[in-house]
Amino acid sequence: MTSFVADVLLTAGNLEKIELTTKITEIEKEITKLKHDVKEFMDYNYVEFVPRLKKDQALVREAEKIIGEMKNLQKRVDDQVKLELSGSKKELRNLSNALQESNTSLKLSTRLLELNECIKKIDKLKQEKKFVETAKTLHRMHLLLSDSSVDLQSLEIYTTLENEFSTLYGAFVNETLSLWQEFICWKEETQQKGVLTSLTIECEPEETQDLVLALYFVDRLSSCLETFSVNLLKSVINPIISCECSVYVVEEKTFNVKILNKTNSSGYKSVFYNLKLLFKFLNQHLNINVEGKTFVERLREYLLDDFSTALIKDCIAYTIPNSSAELQTFHPIVEDINEFQDYLVEIGFISEEQRFLSEYTRNIDSLFINKVCQGLLVRARDIMKKDLHDSIRIEPQDPLCFPDEILDEYDLKTNRKLSEVTFQLPPCRISKSAQEILNLAREILDEACKSSDECAIRLFYTSRNIFEMYAGLVPEHHQKFLETIPQQVALFHNNCMYLAHNLLTLVHGYEYRLSSILKQHNVTYADQTLMFRKVGADYFLNHMKVQRDFIFDILRKSGLATIRQTPELPEGTERDLRQCLRQLELLKTVWLDVLPSNIYCRAVGYIANSMVEDLITKVTAVEDIPADLATELVALLNMIVKRMPSIFPEPETIQRHVRNWRKLTELIIVLGASLTEIENRWANSKGPLAHEFAADQVKRLIRALFQNTERRSALLARIK
Repeated sequence: MTSFVADVLLTAGNLEKIELTTKITEIEKEITKLKHDVKEFMDYNYVEFVPRLKKDQALVREAEKIIGEMKNLQKRVDDQVKLELSGSKKELRNLSNALQESNTSLKLSTRLLELNECIKKIDKLKQEKKFVETAKTLHRMHLLLSDSSVDLQSLEIYTTLENEFSTLYGAFVNETLSLWQEFICWKEETQQKGVLTSLTIECEPEETQDLVLALYFVDRLSSCLETFSVNLLKSVINPIISCECSVYVVEEKTFNVKILNKTNSSGYKSVFYNLKLLFKFLNQHLNINVEGKTFVERLREYLLDDFSTALIKDCIAYTIPNSSAELQTFHPIVEDINEFQDYLVEIGFISEEQRFLSEYTRNIDSLFINKVCQGLLVRARDIMKKDLHDSIRIEPQDPLCFPDEILDEYDLKTNRKLSEVTFQLPPCRISKSAQEILNLAREILDEACKSSDECAIRLFYTSRNIFEMYAGLVPEHHQKFLETIPQQVALFHNNCMYLAHNLLTLVHGYEYRLSSILKQHNVTYADQTLMFRKVGADYFLNHMKVQRDFIFDILRKSGLATIRQTPELPEGTERDLRQCLRQLELLKTVWLDVLPSNIYCRAVGYIANSMVEDLITKVTAVEDIPADLATELVALLNMIVKRMPSIFPEPETIQRHVRNWRKLTELIIVLGASLTEIENRWANSKGPLAHEFAADQVKRLIRALFQNTERRSALLARIK
């Protein structure tokens, strides 16, 4: 019984294989014929371009019929393979392979027919202006061409089909982009009262919806939105935020922005109103849903960053209070800002997580003090850039009163009277800007006394930063004048000393008004006095050296530099000395009224003494001074003695300020004296000549002035 069943099954299996072989052979013939017909059809349509209008439908129906038969055969082959899985016969494997080859050929033919259907459908849809369906069909055609499961690339016609797709795709993209530009028009016009920018949307919402979706399906919506965002920001949003402008809509299709004044900006309320008007206009004409997102939501990706930066920097930042009084009334402004932000969330331009305005205004105290301190630094910088020569004269305050006598711990009278000018700055001229800087510092301290702890600390350190900035910025900004103009150097010196003087006591007037937190921070400016004194003194001393070197340069080029080689003075020697004196007199003109009297006398005295010392050195270095030369030297040096005292407020005090003055007068006496007179002024090393000159210097002068005689030798021997 078992053997009989096996034989029956074997016979049935053999019969099934024979039938499958026969059926596959028939289908192969049909597929071959179909391939030939499809190739002929595709060649006519896409290679030779001879249209066949009806045959494609018949081919499609024939392909569909064969596909059905192929599915049935495939199932039968699979069933037969499963029955003989443990020992599958070679015939079944061959049948299966043959069927797969036929299936591949059928897929290629079917894919070609599908591509043909897409091409015909695209032409029809474009004529009917159905942009979305056209875009979807192009997308499907692209998928069919790029499907790796069907090896279309191996066909000769593939390149032709790919070119056909590129042509159709490019033409459709160009058409939709052109329509986008027609529907959304930008226009800028320069008028007499300002620049007018217009945004016009010409199409109906349904047309716009169809066009935008089409652009999305052909991957062109992103580039359109990016360009639209750039134009919207540049031509509409930025003018609304940062300029005074007029905003209005014409015939519900054109949004106009007219710039009235580029330098002035509208208030924040006007900005919010105009921006709401803009978004309302966009929602009215571009209320489009693209794959679950509205047009405005998609616009967010390209616009939000620049929009938020511009809105905060050029609008919201200006609403931050400038004083403590304004800070108390800032709450209504915050409410207006939050209301506008809620509107942006409502229309979908920002999400709940993107509330950038709340982020900005959350810490108002920090924003307030940052703005105040930044404004103070800007004010200080502007003051420091003012001309130094715009000056005022300051006089000492009322003399300080000190008790004549006080009692010590033993009830003994002690005289501790101080000078009336103690702790007072001497009369001088300072730049108005220095006084303005000091007044600004007092204004900051006044504000600190009324502010919160955090603000008070920031304000105090800002005031210190202003003084630090003065010491660095003023020399840099006025560098050219400080290097060349003596008056400006003197004023800068006085400014530094004036600020240093006032910084010592600046805090004392606020001692009982400052908050406890400030007192913990050691509120003082006393440490900055050394900085100001050093900066002012260094610049002034450097300029004194410049003036001294200028005079040295004149003397170096004068005839006095050559009297060691020639026994006569050149003609221009007197002119050179007069130029040196005129330079000193010029310094008197520009410095006397500016510098404190004692500083002026010390400065001019230093330069004059350097000149006198150089003259004495040059004359005493000459080894041979004829009588005529001595007479000329006396005349020249007497000119200096006559004119130089006048550069001091009290000419009779010149000896106090010019250390070598007596030495100069003694040199003049020696140049015109006899040996006897010289001996009398030496007076055994006790006379006035001995006080000014050393013995070697006197001997050198005697040898240069007198011939070698017994009297000269005797005098030289007595000078020790």
